[in-house]
Amino acid sequence: MNVWHATTSTDQPGRIESCCEAWLDCDEVARADRFRRPTSRNQHVVGRGMARRLLGYESVAPTEIRFAEEIHGKPYVVEPEAAKQPFNVAHTEGLVMCGVGDPHHELVGVDVERLGRRTDPALAERYFSRPEVQYLNTKTDEQSRRDAFLRVWTLKESYIKAIGTGLQTPLADFAFVDIDSDQPQIEMLNPKLESDLAWQFFSIRPRPGFIGAIAVACRRSDAPVEINLQCFDDLIESPTSV
Repeated sequence: MNVWHATTSTDQPGRIESCCEAWLDCDEVARADRFRRPTSRNQHVVGRGMARRLLGYESVAPTEIRFAEEIHGKPYVVEPEAAKQPFNVAHTEGLVMCGVGDPHHELVGVDVERLGRRTDPALAERYFSRPEVQYLNTKTDEQSRRDAFLRVWTLKESYIKAIGTGLQTPLADFAFVDIDSDQPQIEMLNPKLESDLAWQFFSIRPRPGFIGAIAVACRRSDAPVEINLQCFDDLIESPTSV
């Protein structure tokens, strides 16, 4: 599975944003223009443009892709057939990330956060499962607790983004174990979340100062997933990028 990241904090003078905006349709541009903060507009444009460029890659022009949205807002490809792959986009201050699944992947979710951002321990007590709160309590200093919180948060976000429900699924209905490993495991605490999908999760550091998570669901439990981190900035600079 390919996971691409774009560094928007150093995108001067808007080279990535302008390239991505050229691939958007009229509705996407209009939606971008409704953002009041320039950084929010930038993240939306780059995220959507990245998805178009990566889904089409060498076989489909980015402008030919048409999207629709599920009931809770998760986008998916309507046409053309060649671009119908599971994907997901995430962004935080200074970085946009897009994951594109392989043909045998059913669902994909990604999330990313900037390390060092303020976290509220009360959020964990309110929204995390009891095993996850106990995991956070094993951290002995403020920095490690903050990083651990973001590790759990990105993992949980990657899952609910993959299934497309967002916060309609209570975060305490599932728990992660082996959290400090590169491939944490999920436990469904609510039987309604049980399915025949085999989930694999990855905690990553896409760039220094950032932490991310990737969720991938397959029909076969023995289907290995390999994560390939790549820099979208390099793809933009390629002579075949447009």
